[in-house]
Amino acid sequence: MQHNIKKKHIMMAMATMLWIPSPQAAEQLPELVITAERIALDQATISADVTTITQTEITQSQATSVAELLRSQAGINVASTGGPGKTTSVFLRGGNSGHTLVLIDGVRVGSATVGSFDWSGLSTADVERIEIVRGPQSSLYGADAMGGVIQIFTRKGEKGSKLHIHSEAGSYGTNSGQMSLSGQTETGTAYALSVDAFRTSGVSAAAIGTELDPYRKLTVAGSVGFDVGAGELELIGRNVDGKTGLDGFGPADVLNYNSNTRQSVGSAKLTYPVTDMIETTLQLSRSTDEVVGTDPAGGFNNSDFRTRMDQLSWLNSVDLDSVSMLAGVDIYRSKGYSGSAGLDRSIRQSAGFAVLAWQGDWIDLNGSVRFDKNSATSNKATYKAGLALHPLAGLKLSTNYGTGFKAPSLNDLYFPASLFSSGNPNLKPETSRGWDAGISYECDNDALKAGLGLVWFDQSYKDLIVWQGPPPTFFFSPANIGKARTKGLEISANLAYGPAYLNANWTYLNAKDSVTGDLLARRAKDSGHVTVGATVAGLNVEVVWHVVGPRFSSAGNVKPMQGYQKTDVRASYAINKQWKLTARVDNAGDKVYEEISGYSVLGRAWYTGVSATF
Repeated sequence: MQHNIKKKHIMMAMATMLWIPSPQAAEQLPELVITAERIALDQATISADVTTITQTEITQSQATSVAELLRSQAGINVASTGGPGKTTSVFLRGGNSGHTLVLIDGVRVGSATVGSFDWSGLSTADVERIEIVRGPQSSLYGADAMGGVIQIFTRKGEKGSKLHIHSEAGSYGTNSGQMSLSGQTETGTAYALSVDAFRTSGVSAAAIGTELDPYRKLTVAGSVGFDVGAGELELIGRNVDGKTGLDGFGPADVLNYNSNTRQSVGSAKLTYPVTDMIETTLQLSRSTDEVVGTDPAGGFNNSDFRTRMDQLSWLNSVDLDSVSMLAGVDIYRSKGYSGSAGLDRSIRQSAGFAVLAWQGDWIDLNGSVRFDKNSATSNKATYKAGLALHPLAGLKLSTNYGTGFKAPSLNDLYFPASLFSSGNPNLKPETSRGWDAGISYECDNDALKAGLGLVWFDQSYKDLIVWQGPPPTFFFSPANIGKARTKGLEISANLAYGPAYLNANWTYLNAKDSVTGDLLARRAKDSGHVTVGATVAGLNVEVVWHVVGPRFSSAGNVKPMQGYQKTDVRASYAINKQWKLTARVDNAGDKVYEEISGYSVLGRAWYTGVSATF
């Protein structure tokens, strides 16, 4: 079985992946993955545990946020402090929320002060596909990728022009509107622009609260790409402005307490073929994250935290018949400012790395090494190696081993000293090492398509940064005292016969604090998701069943939360090529459950919408 891909075939496949291909094209072109090795490779040759959420899956899900999509993926737990727009964390394979690097079109995003990404404002409106890579990836991406990487790819222009409009309304005073315009001029300039407005009255963030905590956001995103000689220059911009009502710690109902947020991404990327086999890419980008809390009653709720990450990446790839190589440099500077806390500090990080992937007839090998230099803490070297075997058609055996690290955040290092807390400039990076082994089988013929996959994983963390505080004192400060181990099994299955299909996954996770033996907070030991759907004569119907086991809301096995099951139902009907109707019911059984103790979730919610494409 031959897995080698010529350069021109990769470029053709990548261009096709940016848009929904015809059925004939989908059969002829391989499914390419970029995030796993920072090189576009056929997913069949990749050893890493990768999930790709396609444009078709995003559309059929009717999800308005990326966090909703991630809730249904194997190995992922999601927790939100209330309804829509409230702080939302993602835990990949039991790691902390800051152990997963988040990229948007190759640009790292998140808060440099907190050290993690808030998923609450990330809309699906302009998302083309999502790639999830599990396991340590620091040898490719450096700090923050010690548990994995989630990369969001936004839509680009295609030949001709297309206008898409969608409007939806439903329960809890929710309404949204989306508009996107994309195309490609006769001169080859590709463009895409999208606007997404969302508003909801929501529920009280505190479960015991009486005041509704509404949320509204506006997302504006766009890209333009044009030829520069034999190469291509792509400019990308994205901005999300949001405002949400909040409640206090405890949690307790706090009237008129609001948070204004802004997340932005800007990037310029030049890709140029030096020869038929060598390509160089230079990307200059900036991402920002701002959170401003306002409370007329005053106190600690009035705060401001603004961070900025300036990034430069230079990649040089070589593509031979059976070998792909990549050498690159990453440089970025993180800056944080808070007038309320008296913080104004920055960190500089730079790194060099190399990747080698070899594809044979029945065996594929890959490896990567990287050295990161940090201006505030110790430097780190990381590595990763992977193997994929294809002894029979459709059968894949894989294994991976790698190391990872996470640099201390600006708050960890430099939070200004007070009577109650202080950062610690002597912190070391958190580190991890882990392995996984998988087996999968895919069967595809005219009538039936089926697949089954199992992945075992085991990852250890040490020097975890823990903020210690009362008791015995009233003073908080971070220290490298934490250790943890996460291990488990991910099972995934898919089946399609005629118009009907089924997708299912189940995760068994044992995530423990290695010092105390306690379970890690907000990680379910057992979780699973089943989607059953069918498409007939333009009508698509899906029923999704979610199962989440018992968890503890706080460290130390404190605040237990019961497991729950809930069902979502959605349908869409294409009236013709231009018009489509949508309807969905989330939490159809009106289940009462918790993702974080004391915070609300939505009950049964109905939504209907209409979309048009011209």
